[in-house]
Amino acid sequence: MIEKRNNHKIKTALLENRSPVVNIVLLLVDILTITLAVIVAATIRWLLEPIMGGHVNWPILFRGLIYFMAFNLLLAWLNGLYPGFGLPAVHEMQKVLYVVSLATVFLGVFLFLQQLALAYSRMIFLMTWFFSALFMMLGRFAVRNIFSRFSWWGIPISVIGSQEVAAPVIEKMIKDRRLGFRPACYFDPQNTQTLPVLSVPVIENKDSLVDFVTNSGIQHVIVTDSIEDIMDLNIHWMRDVFPNILFVLQTSPLGSLWVRTIDLHGTLVVETNYHLLNKRETIIKRILDMIITIFLLLLTWPLYLILAILIKLDSKGPVLFKQERLGQDGKLFDSLKFRTMYENAEEKLMQLMEEDPAARKEYEEYHKLANDPRITRVGKFLRRYSLDELPQIINILKGEMNLIGPRSYLPRELPEIGDYAIIIHKVKPGMTGWWQVMGRNSTTFEERLKLDEYYISNWSIWLDIYIVIKTFWVLLSGQGL
Repeated sequence: MIEKRNNHKIKTALLENRSPVVNIVLLLVDILTITLAVIVAATIRWLLEPIMGGHVNWPILFRGLIYFMAFNLLLAWLNGLYPGFGLPAVHEMQKVLYVVSLATVFLGVFLFLQQLALAYSRMIFLMTWFFSALFMMLGRFAVRNIFSRFSWWGIPISVIGSQEVAAPVIEKMIKDRRLGFRPACYFDPQNTQTLPVLSVPVIENKDSLVDFVTNSGIQHVIVTDSIEDIMDLNIHWMRDVFPNILFVLQTSPLGSLWVRTIDLHGTLVVETNYHLLNKRETIIKRILDMIITIFLLLLTWPLYLILAILIKLDSKGPVLFKQERLGQDGKLFDSLKFRTMYENAEEKLMQLMEEDPAARKEYEEYHKLANDPRITRVGKFLRRYSLDELPQIINILKGEMNLIGPRSYLPRELPEIGDYAIIIHKVKPGMTGWWQVMGRNSTTFEERLKLDEYYISNWSIWLDIYIVIKTFWVLLSGQGL
């Protein structure tokens, strides 16, 4: 009876596989975003006609759009963007930029061969490239965030390995839904597991697994145990059953995002790039941080005045709050924020922790309180949308912080940071960062440290751009600190 129920669950999961539907959705989104990019670029040029002169040649523009669209869709398909399952967000961004850039080159060649280059606005040409890349990335992010919640999203995948190793991998695949790996069945080579693992049904023996996969057409398997353990179990049968085999490697002390494989005369070699140690890329990061920071400052300076007035009207005390934080190499600096607490904030905290054991436990675990009596009325609003951190732009301009980086920790937190301090203090802390957009209030102090370590170990310009995009989404949705 149990086996029949499990088989029903597995068949249901397979029937819910809708990769063609995902392809159509992504295709439509790409068509819409590319079309929108061309229209926006042309509209901006049209609005500037009184200033710049000339005119927009709409017939040639729409003729070029057809070819530009075809180039983009073909290149996207050739680069595995349909459906793009298994691609981390930063890798998808890379591929999108590559596809749009190459399609733009093809469009330029086409216009030249058709002797239309002189009639096609150069401004529209460049803006089309920029907006196409931007809108295509945002469109795909939206699609994956929205539709990955549905059961038909993704591809079914078999999981093989011992339960203690396989269960965390299954949990991560379920949690990281945008990747599109949906565990459909689980097989324990030691035959010690018969009950479902995180609602994933179990296949009790190898022969049943082979029969089921052969009949159902599952194309992917992920092997969670170490290579040595799997070799002892003889994996040759997997090659005949699964076209795509994924191996989970043991945790690396370095990055996992920028890994490539090398064939060393039949021996697999894995190379990981620790971009943090690359001076050229850190210089690029600093330049990018400064450009974005100055742009933000020009946009938000009126907001500074408004918030300063609201803070003064709401409670007594200074507008800005200075607090010593740990910076690069563990050096102390004064982190600037808009004041969100009453002047006697620490006294209120000590009193609350003495009177309320639950509050003490919450603060010790998260280093924050959900209902903090120290926070003013305006302060709650500022924290919800992270507006209290705007003055840290000054810290960035002074070179004490980066726009994006690990969290800036308090000196008293150093003992709890422990060995993580070695890697976290290699770089300047950030105004925003990986832990802010991936966990925020829901993460424990230990989890924040792990997220900071992940960011530093996997840092790249692409990861920074992704964090900037995610930060705007977090702020607009009011998921502040």
